[in-house]
Amino acid sequence: MERSSIQTKDTWDLSYIYQTNQEFYTDLQKAKDLLQVIYQQKDIFLNDVDSFLKFHEDYIKLSRYIQKLHCFAHLHCDVQPNEQDYQTMYAAILSFYDQVSSTLDFYTVMMIDHSDIITDYLKDERLADYRYSIQEILRQKKHVLSQEMETLVSKTSSISDISSQVFDALRLDYEPVHVDGEEKFLNSATLTEFLKNKNPEVRKEAYHHFFKEYKRFENVFATTLSGVMKKDAFYADVKKFANPLEASLFDDNVPASLFFKILDKANQQYRPLFHRYNALKKKKLNLETMYNYDLSVPLIEYETKKYTIEECFDIILDVVKIFGDDYVKIIQKARDERWIDYYPHSGKRIGAYSSGCYDTKPYILMNFIGDYNSLSTMIHELGHSAHTYLSCHNQSPVNCDYRIFVAEVASTVNETLLIHYMLEHATSQEEKAYFLYELLENCVGLIFRQPMYADFEHILHTWAQEGKPMSAQMITDLYYQKNAEYFGKDVTMDEYVGYSCFYIPHFYYNYYVYKYTLGMTVALAIVSRILNGDEKQKEAYLNFLKAGGSKDPVDLLKDALVDPIDDQLYDDAFHYFENILNEFEEII
Repeated sequence: MERSSIQTKDTWDLSYIYQTNQEFYTDLQKAKDLLQVIYQQKDIFLNDVDSFLKFHEDYIKLSRYIQKLHCFAHLHCDVQPNEQDYQTMYAAILSFYDQVSSTLDFYTVMMIDHSDIITDYLKDERLADYRYSIQEILRQKKHVLSQEMETLVSKTSSISDISSQVFDALRLDYEPVHVDGEEKFLNSATLTEFLKNKNPEVRKEAYHHFFKEYKRFENVFATTLSGVMKKDAFYADVKKFANPLEASLFDDNVPASLFFKILDKANQQYRPLFHRYNALKKKKLNLETMYNYDLSVPLIEYETKKYTIEECFDIILDVVKIFGDDYVKIIQKARDERWIDYYPHSGKRIGAYSSGCYDTKPYILMNFIGDYNSLSTMIHELGHSAHTYLSCHNQSPVNCDYRIFVAEVASTVNETLLIHYMLEHATSQEEKAYFLYELLENCVGLIFRQPMYADFEHILHTWAQEGKPMSAQMITDLYYQKNAEYFGKDVTMDEYVGYSCFYIPHFYYNYYVYKYTLGMTVALAIVSRILNGDEKQKEAYLNFLKAGGSKDPVDLLKDALVDPIDDQLYDDAFHYFENILNEFEEII
C-alpha cells in the first residue's frame, strides 16, 4: 500500500505544528538567534537572581523551539522517508541540537561550581517551577567533569547517535507471503497476522521471509547494535559511573537493585509459570514439534471480529469513561483533531509510538490492520498521549516532560482496562476464553519477555564495558541462547531466532525494556483497585498523570499509591498471571 491511497482523515495532521516548510526554517532561525542571546549571558547569569531567572526563561524557550522542530521533522520522516525535504529538516535540527550542546556546555559545570549561590536563589518564588529540575542538575556533582572535558564530551554528541540513526533510517523490503495461492504484503504489522495463520507453512514462510532480511544485513545490524552499547559504556566511563546500568538509572534516581529485582522475579523465580503456559500451548495446538513461530496461533477456536477505526474508538471511549469526562474528551480530540496516523504503507516506520511536546499535539503512529491487537495498540498509545496531554496542560514547560521510567504506566493501565472490559462483555465461554488468552499473552509480553530482553541487553552492555568483541555471530548466538532458556523445553527454536534481536528498536534506548515490566506491575495494582471501586486510587492515578515530570519517578509512583521498590508489587503481578492461567486451564 502507498501513502497516497490512504484517506486524509486517517493520517495525522501535522499542519498544527507548521503549515509550511518555511515556518519550520523561520523557527529554526529564531532558535539560532536565541542560542546566541543565551550564550551572551554566560558571564552574567549567576550575578543575581534576576539574571539567573532570565537565563532559564530563555533556555526553556529554546528547548521548546528544539522539541517542536524535532517533532515536526521526525514525524514526517517516519511516514515519508523518501521525501528529501523532510530528511533535510531532520538533519538540520539534529545538527542544531549538536550546536546547542557544544555552545552551552558551560552550563552544568558553572551550576555545580556555584551550587551554594544557586541554592540561595532557589528560595525566590519566581523560581518555584525550576526548583526540581535545577536540583536534579546539582545532583550530578559527582559526575560532572572539568569544563575542558565537558566541552570535549559535548563535541562527541554529533557522532554518538550515528548507530541509532542508521537503525532508524534502515527500511527493509520483504518477500511476499503466499496464502491460499495469493501473494500477500509482508511488513511488521502483517507479520503478526501471518503468525496467527492456522497453516504452519504460512507461519514458517512469513517468519523466514521477514527475519532472513535481518540475517542478510546481520553485519550492519550487529555494528549498529554494538555501536549503541559501546556508546553507553563510553559515556558511563567518562562520567565516572561504575557501569552503563548505573549511568542509565541515575537520571531516574532509582537503585540498581530494582532492575535486578525485576530480572530475578521474571527470569528465575517465576519463569516455571511461563514454561507451564508453553507446555499448555503445545498440548492444545497438538504439535509434535512447536517452533517459536507457532506461539502466536490462537489457542481458542473463536472467530474474532475485525474492527473499524470508529468501532475501536467507540470501545475505547466506553473503557476510559471510568476516568471521567475530562479524560474522555482527550480521547475524542485524538480522533477529531487527527492526532493519529493509522495504516501501514510502503516505507512507513514499523511499530507504534506516541510522540509530542508542549507545543504540539501528542501524535500517534501505528500500523492498524483492524484486529484486536490494533485495538489494544490504539488504546495503549492513547494512554501515552493522554498522559502527555494532561502533563502539558497541568505543568509548566519546565516540568511537563515525564521520565521514561514512568512512561509505560498510563499506556498499560489503558491496555489492561480494555481486556477486562472485553472479558466483562464476553457473551460466551469461547469468547471469555479468547480474552483470557489475550490477557495471558499481554502479561507474557510485559512481565516475562521484557525482562528476558533486559537480560540480553545487560550482557551486551557488560561486553562493551569489558571491551569484548561483538560480532554478528556472538550477538545472535547469545540471543538464541536467551530465547531457548526463556521459552523452555517445549518450544523449539527456529534457525532465524538469533537474528530477531536486530528487529527490536528498544535495544537502542539504553535500558528501556525493563520499564515495561514496571509499567505492567504498577498497572495491575492500579487497575485492580479502580475496578474494585477505589475512588482514592482513581484520584491519585489521575493526579499522577497531571504531575508530569515534577518529581522523581519513584516519588510520583508513591504518590499514585504504588511503591516500585516493594517486592509485593511484583509478586502480586506474577500471582495474577498464575490465577488467570488457572482460570484459562479450567475453561479450555
